[in-house]
Amino acid sequence: MAEPIHELGIIGGGRVAAALASSLGADLELSLHARRPERLKLSPQGPTVSSDPDLAGVAARGLIVIAVSDDSIHGVAGALARELGAAPRAEGSVTCVLHTSGATTGARSLAPLLEVPGVEVGSIHPLVAVPPAAVPGFFTHAPFVIETTGEVAARRARELVERLGGEPIGLPDSSEQTKARYHALATMVATGTVSLVDRAAETLAADDSQRAAFREAFGRLAMTAAVNASDGPGRDVLTGPVARGDAATLELHDRVLGGLSVEALHAAVRRAALDMVDRGRPEGGGA
Repeated sequence: MAEPIHELGIIGGGRVAAALASSLGADLELSLHARRPERLKLSPQGPTVSSDPDLAGVAARGLIVIAVSDDSIHGVAGALARELGAAPRAEGSVTCVLHTSGATTGARSLAPLLEVPGVEVGSIHPLVAVPPAAVPGFFTHAPFVIETTGEVAARRARELVERLGGEPIGLPDSSEQTKARYHALATMVATGTVSLVDRAAETLAADDSQRAAFREAFGRLAMTAAVNASDGPGRDVLTGPVARGDAATLELHDRVLGGLSVEALHAAVRRAALDMVDRGRPEGGGA
C-alpha cells in the first residue's frame, strides 16, 4: 500500500489557494507561496498559515498544487521546473504537480514540468464556486474532476481530494479536447442557471423591489430543480408541462412569451427538455 501524503506545497494567493490552505494546513506539512501574500484571505477559523517567499520551500514537497489564474499557470510551471531541475532529488522519488484549472489538462498547462525527470502532472478542478476566506471543511462533498499523466499523480490527487472531504471524479480520458469540453459544459450549467434566473426576474418584474423578490424566488426554484437533477436521469425527475406532455400549457407559454426578449431562450430550453424526454422513451415509440 502506498504511503499516504503528509506534505503539500501550494502556489497561489487567490480564493482556491486560500481555501485549500485553510482546509489542509492543520493536517499536512504545508508550504504556501504567493506572489502577493498581502492579498491572501485565509479563513479566521482555520490554522495559521504563513506564506513562504522562497519557491524552493514549495518545490521540496512531494505534492504541489498550483492554484493561480489560467493565464499564469504556464509561467509558474516554468519557474517551478527550473527549481525542481536544479534541486537534488532522491533516486526513484516522484514529485506530483497539479493545477486547479478546469479549462486545460496538466500535460498542456504544466508542459515545462514534464521535461524534469521524476515529475508527474495533472489537474484537480473543484466544481464549486469558492467564496473569499472559505472556512475549513468547505470542500466537503464537493466534486473534483481529476486527470493526470501518471499513476502516482492519480493516486495522490484522489487522496488529496478525499482528505478535503471531496468526491473525486475521473474524466472519460485525459485528452485536451475532453477537458475543454467538460469545462465548457460546466460553464454552461453555471452561467446558464444564473442567466435564466436573472432574465426571468427581469422579464416579469415591474420595479427593482419586484426584481429582487422574484430573483430570490426563481433562485430558490433553481436550487430545488438542481437537487432533483443531481438525482437524475433528468427525464425521470423533470417536472412541469414538458414532463406531463401538456401541449395546451406549452402553447399558452409560447403565446405569452412571444415577442419578449426571452422568447428564443424559452424555446431553446423547451427543445432541450423535449429532446431529453424523447431520448428516454423506449425504442419503437410507445408512450
